[in-house]
Amino acid sequence: MEIRADAIARGRARKRANALAALVAGGVPPIAFSFIRPLDFKIWAAAFAAGLLWANGFEYAAHRYLLHRPRGFFARGHLCHHGSVGTPHEAEHLALGRAPMWIVALFATNGGPIITFDLLFRGGVASPMLAAFTLYEIAAEELHWRFHVREWVPKWLISAREHHLRHHDRPDERFNVSLPIFDTLFRKPFHRPDCRLDQKVRMRPRVLALFAVLIRLCTTSRTPSQ
Repeated sequence: MEIRADAIARGRARKRANALAALVAGGVPPIAFSFIRPLDFKIWAAAFAAGLLWANGFEYAAHRYLLHRPRGFFARGHLCHHGSVGTPHEAEHLALGRAPMWIVALFATNGGPIITFDLLFRGGVASPMLAAFTLYEIAAEELHWRFHVREWVPKWLISAREHHLRHHDRPDERFNVSLPIFDTLFRKPFHRPDCRLDQKVRMRPRVLALFAVLIRLCTTSRTPSQ
């Protein structure tokens, strides 16, 4: 019990440090862009929704292709997480980033494509999309913690918790941590427990259509103020 208590204390401290890093790295750019390119509320809301979808897809892709890549650099730390589940040390390995510097790198990697898209199409969508990603990642880390240590979650997230915990029973599927949107949209890709890809993953037509609609909404020109 003492070992588990120490692990929980260290895990909480790491989670708090990561949340602070996420607020700084993910909060400053949206604030800056909001002053540079203020948006109409409807466009802002559409871009925020696109940012949440982007964050869910980013979570899925990073978890599947980086953290579960055999013998990959990022897979080493994630293997510790999987190996610690059900042990007294589990709470110590629940943070989605091993240190705040990894959180900063995560936001830099994610923000690059969003800012590039915004500069190319001049849609002004960087601020709401980056804000959405920041909130999503902070919430995802908090939920990941609560799922594993069995702390309180809203009733409507209980099924999401069971969805994620089944990933630890079979780590070749269910790569979304909090909301299984991309787990649902993408076809089941794996048949082998070593998490190696044995076939290409095809995106369903409705996913392509959804992205097309969101991009169109986000790049719609703002109505000039009278």
